Amino acid sequence: MGRGGNAIGPSTSRSKRTFLKELSTSVWVRILRVYTVISTEIRRKVGRKGLTLPQLYVLTTLGLQGDMPLGKIGQELLVSKGNITPIVDHLERDGLVIRDRDREDRRKMWVRLTVKGRELFEEIVSAYEEEFVPLMNCLSQEELKQLSMLLKKMGEGLSRTT
Repeated sequence: MGRGGNAIGPSTSRSKRTFLKELSTSVWVRILRVYTVISTEIRRKVGRKGLTLPQLYVLTTLGLQGDMPLGKIGQELLVSKGNITPIVDHLERDGLVIRDRDREDRRKMWVRLTVKGRELFEEIVSAYEEEFVPLMNCLSQEELKQLSMLLKKMGEGLSRTT
């Protein structure tokens, strides 16, 4: 091992910066590749239910976390309230969600699943468990926990910078 270096990375300050850039780019490309494979398959499957990926994300966010304000849904999905509104409009038109004004703050709009929305969410979760959980068999339970923790940390870090 060279002076100031370690067994994994380069030893000079300039080389460390280059190494970090290359590593970051490599991680980015891998995330994109995995996302593309998974989202293509999910898009194909939920398309049969008449949903887009953003609609699926809203539906699953509400199904997993419960009722929430429109702005909070946007924060969870890393999009603006203006971008989330048409997605919720479509879900509401299809009878999957309803909006209610907050009783204390009339400016705040809450979104919740309808019975039909809850049933679709349960159907989607069931299909996920049947079809996508096996795709994760390439990772051990401990690796899945680590990946989940790292992705959560990354998402939180990214949401602070946007």
